[in-house]
Amino acid sequence: MKLKSFALTSVTFCFAAICGIPSVQAATLTTIVDGVSNARGVSFGPDGTLYVAEPGIGGNGNCQPSPSTLFQPICAGNTGSLVKVTSDGTKQRILNNFQSLAEQPTGNQGAGIQDIQFDSQGNAYLLTGFAGYPGNRDLETLNFGSQFPIPEQQLVTFPPSTPDKVLNSPLLAQLFKVDLNSGKLDSIFDFAKYEIANNPDGGDVVSNPFDLTVNGDTAYVVDGGGNAAYKIKLDGSESEVIGIPKKVLSASKLPPLPPGQELPPGLIDILPGGKIAIQSVSTGGTIGPDGALYVGEYTGFPYPEGESRIFRISEDGNPEVFLDGFTHITDLTFDDQGNLLVLQFSDKSQLKGDLKFLPGSLIQVAPDLTRTTLVTAGEGLESAAGIDIGPDGQIYITKRGVGPDIGSVVRVDGVVRKRVPEPGSIVGLLALATVGATAAIAKRKRPEKLDELLPKAEIV
Repeated sequence: MKLKSFALTSVTFCFAAICGIPSVQAATLTTIVDGVSNARGVSFGPDGTLYVAEPGIGGNGNCQPSPSTLFQPICAGNTGSLVKVTSDGTKQRILNNFQSLAEQPTGNQGAGIQDIQFDSQGNAYLLTGFAGYPGNRDLETLNFGSQFPIPEQQLVTFPPSTPDKVLNSPLLAQLFKVDLNSGKLDSIFDFAKYEIANNPDGGDVVSNPFDLTVNGDTAYVVDGGGNAAYKIKLDGSESEVIGIPKKVLSASKLPPLPPGQELPPGLIDILPGGKIAIQSVSTGGTIGPDGALYVGEYTGFPYPEGESRIFRISEDGNPEVFLDGFTHITDLTFDDQGNLLVLQFSDKSQLKGDLKFLPGSLIQVAPDLTRTTLVTAGEGLESAAGIDIGPDGQIYITKRGVGPDIGSVVRVDGVVRKRVPEPGSIVGLLALATVGATAAIAKRKRPEKLDELLPKAEIV
């Protein structure tokens, strides 16, 4: 859920129950909001309000090397926010000046506000990222971390900070219950401290909470830095963590290195028999129709194509490979027909292009495991980062998820899921339906004229 700037234009809208379901081949991308920095999760509130998480672009504060950026420094600032588009079309940034980390001076690879989700009572829950050794977050975690071991290779590539160089960002790597009116945050779970003390995947001590799902009384969080999936009671009373295993590949997947250059220690594991093991970098998570948790992975260096997996985690807590053969998964969700929607940041390795404009795609996996590409690479989903299905049954995606001011939320028109909107959501959907930069009016029948379109909104 992230927003920075957007403009209203005239675009038609109708519910699937009224107008029928357009064919997949008619799919177009309609821009709902743009100008977002390092765009991440998108979701809808109980009243139909659209939320976009904007991690921000860091700042000129202290820095730390990050494995997320191949050990390039990310620096602290207060540039994050949560953006919303309300039911009357009003755009507003809230939780302004939130703590943020990003590369400097580019502002790429932001970590801050990552996602927001709601429970059945309408309470909001906020997830924040981090992307580094969690002891560097603040003086408290630095002192806490001094009591626990750190792998030797990590001490070479991204060691603990000195006390005067901590990031002073205590709100990062946490799950909060948030009052969106007052901005009040109540901490439910601290991923930084848990990773320091427990290191669930047994590798480097890193945390970067990336994706949040709320189901019943439980939050499900996927931590890409910690290679772990968490189940956390919303009242903070219980938690469970599942480590996501590494991927074993042929060493031939490694790119050639310049003469005399070696890989940083700990970046990959060298195994016997010409094999390597790479980190999962687990990203998207969702609850399936069967009640199991499904987790997708991005994969770590060398960022191979066609090697990303989707895990199914049942009540026994054992992650089993459900599907394989994807590339750079960033998010997952199920629709009401039981189809799994898989969002790929890129169809090609991130080493093969500009990280800000890689060719992302959207793949549907039917209950019989048939795969259909709904939006093909090169058709406008550059560097796609988050997905949600709106109360109108349509798919909403954040794209251009790396870089300042270039991220946006688009609606995938022409791939409508028949779904009855919740009563409080209809007004918001009618308002959002008028927002967009791509209209495709001629491709949809309109049985009756809607009320007057909302007035144009200024750039935020």
